Amino acid sequence: MKFAIIGAGFSGLATAWYLLQSQNNRVTLFDSVGIGGGASGIAAGLLYPYGGLHAKLNRKGLEGFQATRELLDTVSGENQSPVAASTGLLRQAFTEENLDDFALSAQKYSDVHWLSAEECQQRVPGVAHQPGIFIETCLTVDTKNYLKSLAQSCQKRGAQFIFTTIPSLDVLSDYDIILITAGANLKNFPETQQITLTPLKGQILKVEWPIGLPPLPTPLSSQAYILMDPDGKTAIVGATFERDYISEEVDVNFAMKDLMPKAVNMFPALEGAKVIGCHSGIRASAPNYEPLIKQINHRCWVLTGMGSKGLLYHALYAKKLADMVIQGI
Repeated sequence: MKFAIIGAGFSGLATAWYLLQSQNNRVTLFDSVGIGGGASGIAAGLLYPYGGLHAKLNRKGLEGFQATRELLDTVSGENQSPVAASTGLLRQAFTEENLDDFALSAQKYSDVHWLSAEECQQRVPGVAHQPGIFIETCLTVDTKNYLKSLAQSCQKRGAQFIFTTIPSLDVLSDYDIILITAGANLKNFPETQQITLTPLKGQILKVEWPIGLPPLPTPLSSQAYILMDPDGKTAIVGATFERDYISEEVDVNFAMKDLMPKAVNMFPALEGAKVIGCHSGIRASAPNYEPLIKQINHRCWVLTGMGSKGLLYHALYAKKLADMVIQGI
């Protein structure tokens, strides 16, 4: 079978990888901005199943975590290049609601540990004097390296990449099956206009790490998230959550006003830190806030609606899509 996949982010690459487990399948991926050129490419890379403000277990969170972890391990081994590290994650409570929710999570899940304010500061010197939880199983994924390695694994199995815009599905008439994994760009295709999605703009900042300050030993996530770049000299602060945005382009002033006060509240030493970069991406959220798999017609399927949980869910739902398509054939 000849498969065309539109979108070379997390979901598109994972779908290709699962389809290519059969040597009889031929896969071509199309993307106008290259591998991970959209929202996937600026994802923070924090992989854990307890998301949101309340640190509750996401629906299918454990299954998603395990599926992504297996795919991470596979591509790391194939390309002899580690793409994730076991860093854990510190989430501090800044409101009474946070205190209650985080304490409940620590009671329910064996890998979530309650820490006093003093214990938080012992684990990450310099953080605010607030209690919180430590999620020991959280992985920090080098998303750019992961996307590159996953693409290489697909190429080894015969996948082809074409970096061009697909204006209509009509131009893909030579393919047996078309799979659209283009996130918020689903709106660009006349054939998928009936699918309701909410576009959400997310921006991240890159900041210079203060000279003389030791790098964070583990990422932080509360009102925002802070994690170190591999070089230990810069950090990523994210992410904005913009529903009513005017432009998809970077708006560094808005991002700084929204994110830096939250980052400083979590880690006071970032007061006055120099912002040296800003990136923007558009996520797609489905009406029920869960990933959406939908068949458009006898030869076209859609996988979208990952929202901010693309890293958590992409492997699980890509495998599900690949299985559904093969069974449908």
